[in-house]
Amino acid sequence: MVKIWDLPTRIFHWVLVSLFVFLIYSGNWDDSFMKWHFYSGYLLSGLILFRVLWGIVGTYYARFCSFVVSPIKGLTYLKSMFKGNSTHFYGHNPAGAMMVVMLILLLMLQVASGLVTSDEVLWDGPFYASVSDELASLGAEIHHKVQLILQCLVGLHILGVVAHSVLFKEKLVASMITGNKKDLGNAKPRGSINPVALLMCVAVSVAWVYYLFGLPI
Repeated sequence: MVKIWDLPTRIFHWVLVSLFVFLIYSGNWDDSFMKWHFYSGYLLSGLILFRVLWGIVGTYYARFCSFVVSPIKGLTYLKSMFKGNSTHFYGHNPAGAMMVVMLILLLMLQVASGLVTSDEVLWDGPFYASVSDELASLGAEIHHKVQLILQCLVGLHILGVVAHSVLFKEKLVASMITGNKKDLGNAKPRGSINPVALLMCVAVSVAWVYYLFGLPI
């Protein structure tokens, strides 16, 4: 086995999964959790901020430069995968990379729109009173539509993981838990975690979340 996913990346992934599930539940099916919906959104924004920073200064497979490719390459990889002749990737494959980038961008948009919207009953986003009615209305519309897109993309992501696991007998879920994948002899070294870089990423993200929690809703 070879080390691929570092611990910060794995923690990010599973905390993101937990927050996403709770946010969908609290935003759609149980209004009594609306206050915690806002607070979970704050945590999500800090989590995304951490991932963006870690994608710059993290270990090799966590860095965006190691997996971000053009959409054309992602679509080409999908075609080759279903033909059974795709190339093996230790980190994110091109299709997975496309999904990661889309999810991060849409989650950023979802967080931003949530900060300026209101549930029109008890709770307002922390910046709701600071924007015009038109912008708040646009934010609410974006917030509603993007969440539907995110749910569809997450569903596709799960299907992609299942398909990849079946076609290539690769335990992707297990690798995101252990951080290890089967070594085929040509993996690039993951490198070690820079503790100073990690501390700075965590500090910036925590500071942002702390700021949000201090705002009235």
